[in-house]
Amino acid sequence: MTDARIRLHLPAHMLDNGAARMPQFYRRALEGLSGLGVRVELCHRDIDRLRAGPEGGHLDLVHAAAVGRGQALTLGTAYLDRFFYADPEGIFFESSTMRARFRPDTVPEDRAAEFLADLRAQYVTPRRSRHIQPEAQVAFPGGHIALFLQDLSDPVERARHMTAAEMVEAVLAHRDGRMLVVKPHPRNSGPETEAILRRLTGVPGVQITEANLHDILAGAAVSVSISSSVGLEGMLHGVPAVFFGQSDLHHCAVTVTRPEDWPAALDAALVTRWPFAQFLLWFLRRRNIDARRPFLPKLVERIRAAGCDPAALGLRD
Repeated sequence: MTDARIRLHLPAHMLDNGAARMPQFYRRALEGLSGLGVRVELCHRDIDRLRAGPEGGHLDLVHAAAVGRGQALTLGTAYLDRFFYADPEGIFFESSTMRARFRPDTVPEDRAAEFLADLRAQYVTPRRSRHIQPEAQVAFPGGHIALFLQDLSDPVERARHMTAAEMVEAVLAHRDGRMLVVKPHPRNSGPETEAILRRLTGVPGVQITEANLHDILAGAAVSVSISSSVGLEGMLHGVPAVFFGQSDLHHCAVTVTRPEDWPAALDAALVTRWPFAQFLLWFLRRRNIDARRPFLPKLVERIRAAGCDPAALGLRD
């Protein structure tokens, strides 16, 4: 008899009060695995210890942190609150999808169109996002550049190709006469954002807003950010994305690595016929996990591929 377990590593705030703030998907995953005979355990996330290497035959599920080794999968929300990573390398720009090849010809157009319609009904029509959005509806002129600030955080710092201020200056310098609509992050706004907003206040053709992101995206010509989830949400509106940082959405977006590349990036974003529906199906459902569908077989498949002994964990064939 082995004591090998699947251990879910969470930050302290998710473990408090009986893990009351643990994502429901995680709870369902643990219940499903336990029902298969797996021994499961909740642990405090100690990233340094996790990165030091595997411990025995345990399989580690780690919330929102790449640990860079076998016997581990990183979990986290995949941009929309219905979808989740269970990735051997990490999430966002650290995920294995960064190096995966997207082939639109392998994704049936009719299924992709149905999937996109489903996403639009769930997110666009009710104007929903991961973060709470204002209910008041605001109209924008259309054809504008929608720029979303993220401020400073560890993942953004590691993803960015330049500072947010440099991104903003590049966009300001070349807009082709388009209005620039700028939205600060609703939950992360500090000195970097404050300095940018001071710089933009009073600039002709620039509108600063805290409006619902779906109102901003509706009719926009392009979305711009370092690596924001708004890039994917814009695809629900048919709006192309330009990233000034690393993103695992790069297969269906334009990436800017130097400020002087912005004019060409804007042109490319506007003239390319983007396979948004096929990309969204590939990324959200094939590369990640759709929590509204039976997901346990896919999760078990990824656990089996993570380099541990399934039998030792209690996984029955």
